[in-house]
Amino acid sequence: MLKLNNWYFRLLVSYFPILVLTVSMIIFLSFIALNEISRSETAKADNITTGYVVESVERAIRGAEFNAMNEAVKNKSYTAFLNGSSETSDRYGVVHSLRSLVEENDFIESAYLYRESDDMVLTASGQTELPDFGDRDFIQQAKKNLDYQGWSASREYREYDRLKPVRVITMHKRTPFPFGKEGILVINVDLYAVEQMIGSMTSHQVSFMRITDGANKPIYPVNNGSDESGGGSILTTVTSDSLGWTFESGIQDGHLLGWVSVVSYAWVVMAILTFVAAIIYIIWVTRRNYKPIRLMMNRIQALQLRSGDGGAVLTDDLTMIDRALENLIVQSLDHEKKQRESVMLQRRQLFNELISGEQNGQTNERMRKLDLLPSAGRYAVMVVKLNRYDDFQSENTLNEQNVLKFALGNVMQELAHNEGLQGWGEWLAPDLIAFVFAVSDDESRMLDQLRTSAIVAQQWVGEHLRFMLSIGIGSIVDEWSRIGQSYRDALSGMEYQLCIGREAVTFSGDIPQGKQYGTFHYIQMCTDCVQEFRQTNESWRNTFEQLFKRLNTDTLKDEDIHSLMQIFMQMLSRELKDLSESLNEFLEGDRSSVLLAKLKTASTLAEMKEQLLEYLADLFDAYVAMSETKSYKTMITDMRAYIQENFADPDLSLNHLSDRFQISGKYASYLFKLEYDMKFVDFLVQLRIQQAERLLANTDETVQGIALQVGYANSITFGRVFKRITGVTPGEFRKLKMRPSVLN
Repeated sequence: MLKLNNWYFRLLVSYFPILVLTVSMIIFLSFIALNEISRSETAKADNITTGYVVESVERAIRGAEFNAMNEAVKNKSYTAFLNGSSETSDRYGVVHSLRSLVEENDFIESAYLYRESDDMVLTASGQTELPDFGDRDFIQQAKKNLDYQGWSASREYREYDRLKPVRVITMHKRTPFPFGKEGILVINVDLYAVEQMIGSMTSHQVSFMRITDGANKPIYPVNNGSDESGGGSILTTVTSDSLGWTFESGIQDGHLLGWVSVVSYAWVVMAILTFVAAIIYIIWVTRRNYKPIRLMMNRIQALQLRSGDGGAVLTDDLTMIDRALENLIVQSLDHEKKQRESVMLQRRQLFNELISGEQNGQTNERMRKLDLLPSAGRYAVMVVKLNRYDDFQSENTLNEQNVLKFALGNVMQELAHNEGLQGWGEWLAPDLIAFVFAVSDDESRMLDQLRTSAIVAQQWVGEHLRFMLSIGIGSIVDEWSRIGQSYRDALSGMEYQLCIGREAVTFSGDIPQGKQYGTFHYIQMCTDCVQEFRQTNESWRNTFEQLFKRLNTDTLKDEDIHSLMQIFMQMLSRELKDLSESLNEFLEGDRSSVLLAKLKTASTLAEMKEQLLEYLADLFDAYVAMSETKSYKTMITDMRAYIQENFADPDLSLNHLSDRFQISGKYASYLFKLEYDMKFVDFLVQLRIQQAERLLANTDETVQGIALQVGYANSITFGRVFKRITGVTPGEFRKLKMRPSVLN
């Protein structure tokens, strides 16, 4: 019994329908194609045959017509009879001629001559009068249509009423020819003779032919109780113009595919043998191709039986192979995953041991096993930090951050490899990754390699990954056990980024060694700066400059600088915040928070200095304004009154007011703007122009004189200012009799 779950039999079941369907379709299409070819060729042959029949019938009937007309023209007896001759010889000559026509032409059934003068009809049998003639109705109809030249439809003809009618077609001609009016020559063609001729040219077993006249009466075949034409599709239709007949022909039903009989039995046998050979070949090829699968199945079944998993043997071949492959893939992936995780864990653990300096007896063995660093040579740690990490997180999604970090690690290792460095790196913090590199060359060359790879990495990452890096390079050591010291040196170098530069590459040797500065001196400078600031002494700016210059020269750690700036801001806030609400808002509000955030993210000491100085300058202006504003009300009122009384003085200016009221010109302008929302210069110009308008409107004083009276030594300058304010010149103002404006 066959196992249907066997893949061998599945292949056979899959192939056989394809073979049978293909062969069947080829045979079917071959029959269709041959049928169409047979139909086309049959239609061509039928068209030729029908054309030949039509031509033969027309030729036979035209021959009968020609013979009759030729006899009537040549035989003088016809003319004599029509002219009324009573000679027996003339009548006998016509009768003899008509009898000869019928006897000599198989298609002429009869012919007769009608004389219109006395209604006398002369036939092959003799002479008779029209009333006694059997075809008198046709003669009466012909007399009404003498000019008709064609053949009539099929009709029945009898010479005498007692005779049996005969089917004929008839043509009549006026005589004597061509336009005579004495009589009519009538020619009857026997349709039976025509049928016999057509029947001899067609085969009723294979094809059929139907002929109808102009009145749609059947000419051939004649329906005598049986349809000899049979049934079938019409292939050819031809119309005879001379006869008015329609010829239809085609193939009898059941004979269109008769060509099949001509197919040799040898070809049928050959086709069957070919089909059987194809089946045998499919079975042989399928069995041969199945052998590797069978061997594989035997091995899988043996393994399953050996492992005790016998239930799987009952499944089909493909399911068994699929399960085996699936289990193999799952086991392989699990093994690779565990192996990879194990290697990654070992690398990370080894890395942490190296940079921490906490090595044990197995460290060297694991180093040699993982083959991450050469066993002898020079080693150094490179620490890479992502600057402005908060911006990095806000600008990128978590997935994008992981991708960028992965790219950074690969780029750093690739660039180091290009410089001849060997090593690997691990992320120690979200914004910090460390690398351990090694070379077998001397120490000086390794330092150049590290610097070059770090600088190129900074440039490439800034250009392509769009974030900046700070890189610290530790000291170069010659043993694995001292890699931890190199790591600490690299971190130490990154503690001086404000002085050295956040985007700089720092090497542990770049940091000044042995300098131990206390914070007292810097705190004292901060105290002096705050005191000078509190006293509104401009010298605080110099003290501030000296402070940052000293910080840069002494190269303090970033942590110490940030602590010092925080102390400075606390001192300033303690001195000023209680003086007014506005100062308190300035020192404790949003602007102070923004400043602290900027100081925290500053890349260099110069950037920190610039941001802090801008803040202090604004704070100082606000503080000075607050200090001087407490008594400015009386002063600004006196200043306004003084300007109104002395606006005609050409020397009146901010410097003049500064000397008069013992304040700076800048402060005087500030107070005036604060109180009246108008600049001092604009207020002075309005007073002078208003007075000039009154003088122009109410006096006849010259423009030069008016200019001198309102404080302008030059009339040209006065005219220019006047037009700018009023829109017209002094002369136009007086001419137009404009009214003076009123100062608000």
